[in-house]
Amino acid sequence: MKMKKSICSALIALGLTFGAVGADISTADAAPVATIQSISVKADGSNFKYWNENAPALKALKAYVADVTNPNSPNFIPKEDRIVVSDMDGTFYGELAPTYSEWALYFHRIFDDPTYHPTATEKAYAEECLKAAKAGKISADMDAGEDMAQARAFEGMTLDEFDKYVTDWMTKTPLDGLSNCTFAEAYYLPMIEVITYLQANDFNFYVVTGTDRQLVRNALKAVPSIGTDHVIGTDSINIAQRQGFAGAQYFQFEKSDVMARGDYQATDNKMQKVSNICREIGKRPVLAMGNSGSDASMLNYTIFNDKYKTLVLGVNCDDSVRDWGSVKKASGFKALCDKYGWQAVSMAKDWKTIYGDEVQKTPVQKFRK
Repeated sequence: MKMKKSICSALIALGLTFGAVGADISTADAAPVATIQSISVKADGSNFKYWNENAPALKALKAYVADVTNPNSPNFIPKEDRIVVSDMDGTFYGELAPTYSEWALYFHRIFDDPTYHPTATEKAYAEECLKAAKAGKISADMDAGEDMAQARAFEGMTLDEFDKYVTDWMTKTPLDGLSNCTFAEAYYLPMIEVITYLQANDFNFYVVTGTDRQLVRNALKAVPSIGTDHVIGTDSINIAQRQGFAGAQYFQFEKSDVMARGDYQATDNKMQKVSNICREIGKRPVLAMGNSGSDASMLNYTIFNDKYKTLVLGVNCDDSVRDWGSVKKASGFKALCDKYGWQAVSMAKDWKTIYGDEVQKTPVQKFRK
């Protein structure tokens, strides 16, 4: 269960200190690869090129789409009800090299940004988060705590300033543990094919992620077919920059006002994903994609849809050769797929490439121990 805001705020207020852990995230000039933006799979699915032809998951996907888009099929789904929801990190975007993109951005802000001056408490908490991330032992409490700390680190920045900050950072920051790849390029090419294939068949695709919503909107500039209005994520409150602590009922927007990031609002994870789907989409999904137990509620909310035929794709990071997959974690997630009837996707067996042939797994320089 996620740590409640009051608990985390109390910890910050108490000024608890932790053992120091250094951080150094390097940058290098780069631009997003054109490959991602140019991916487009036809409605008939004839031009998938990043999947192995006999991959069970791809066969299941094609069979499902052909069935539910056929007007003569008893399983036909009208276009207006073809709702797809998908997690992001670990589902169609890398999350293991070196860690979640939001966490890496947070570490950069605290440790490497000369324009930001964190308090001693902020820095101590970030050091503890970094220690957990390096060890691969991020608890649910710390996951929620990082959401709050990250929101605080960017509080007061205008939305336009944050957009530019994220874009600059993503395009210039290489992933530690993968060659020739920045955070702006770390997409699973086979899954981008899936997204464009579904969109070509009139499926309405939504991203439902635990990562900061505004960060994700900027990251998805590399996938222009996903609109900013189709992103659901962890939120900070947006307020006018001069609004301060005035409530919305006491403040009036004027011509000179600009919108800015405010305090942490809510984390989009686990059962909260289902709640947000109900509120922001208003329709039950017929297809869902995820990669961990944190997505289980969203995936089950989809597969237990009694009105329409459904499909769930569970992306299993079982590739420790081309990516930083864990055999133990992959085995556990595969067991979840088998238990609930989700179609498992094997990154190791089903995909010809992950990030592209020019991207290779490399020895970690700084991030991992």
